[in-house]
Amino acid sequence: MSKYIPGNQKHLTLDDRKFIERSLNEGQSYKDIAKYLCKDPTTISKE
Repeated sequence: MSKYIPGNQKHLTLDDRKFIERSLNEGQSYKDIAKYLCKDPTTISKE
């Protein structure tokens, strides 16, 4: 996986949401996904 380069984004993009879905289906934790997307784990869990 390539490292995500964060922008000054306030909202999750459709691609972010697709990545979250794939990652959860693969068994990754909210914390790991959040770290990759440079977001708070709570944000990921609410998706």
